[in-house]
Amino acid sequence: MTTARFAVSIVIEWYNMTHAELSRAARMLSGLKSQACSLYSDVADPVRLAQPLELIIVFDSDHFEDEHVRKFIDGAVGNCEFLTIRYLPVPGADYCKQKNAGAAIATGEILIFLDSDLIPESEWLVAFLGAFKNANVSVVVGNTFVDWSRRDLYSKSIALSWMFPLRDPDAELTIAKTFYANNVAFRTKTFLSRQFPDVPGLTHVPAKLLVERLERDGVTLWYGRNARASHPPPSGGLHFVNRAISGGRARALSAESVTLSLVFRWVLNDIKSALLVFKRFILEGFKVELQWWQLPVATSIALTYSTFFMFGSLLSVVAPNFVKDRFKL
Repeated sequence: MTTARFAVSIVIEWYNMTHAELSRAARMLSGLKSQACSLYSDVADPVRLAQPLELIIVFDSDHFEDEHVRKFIDGAVGNCEFLTIRYLPVPGADYCKQKNAGAAIATGEILIFLDSDLIPESEWLVAFLGAFKNANVSVVVGNTFVDWSRRDLYSKSIALSWMFPLRDPDAELTIAKTFYANNVAFRTKTFLSRQFPDVPGLTHVPAKLLVERLERDGVTLWYGRNARASHPPPSGGLHFVNRAISGGRARALSAESVTLSLVFRWVLNDIKSALLVFKRFILEGFKVELQWWQLPVATSIALTYSTFFMFGSLLSVVAPNFVKDRFKL
């Protein structure tokens, strides 16, 4: 078996640490340390690291003190010969700007974006690098799924109704239609020639626009099902509402102009989405151990999110200045 060696850089934004649990970041960093150790020292692996795994921690220095970030990460990983950790303070940088800034200083030929609140599974890095053994692969999309390991009804409901797919048990590499910027890998030269476009005030829209650019350029997105990482459900009621309103805000602000016919289409799409979610509860609920008697509450949680999503869209139309800085993730 031929062993492929890769120099890898992982860009970790610290943007999500404004609302996520630090314990998740600690678990993520510990897991990356273990994977780096394995791929740097185990000669039996079909893929290996050609040099220590480079972690680039990018943070908004207006919100986080350099000393505090370094102290936390040092506590999570300690001294490790298999890791090179670089810190990049960027004042005022939002989510995608932090990713672009980290990519600009990356030294690896493979560039991976991983969010600070995601926890990769043990074979996550192997899965990404295995896909890049094919020279024709330039972009690999990981499987981000909602963590329902607490087995509470709220987490199960979010896992089935939120934007992410469920955990995919397969390992086959297939073609993807889109990606989330929280768990995706590029050949570095592929990303640097495009990057996330600057869309002031909209956090996640740049990823959608980059997908469109890649499609126009004829770059295929590959879905690496076994590059799995868990995402937490919104933590608490305020975060739940904020995520929903922020999503609706992004939809409204992405429109060139808002008309009554467009609002009508929003309503129809949200009704259709709600029906699809209920169908998913019925057909896939068993995958997260959702019981039949839990359906009413699970449906209520999904409908509440959808209602606040629509509220966010409408509020952004009638009072854009009010929602501009209050609801943004």
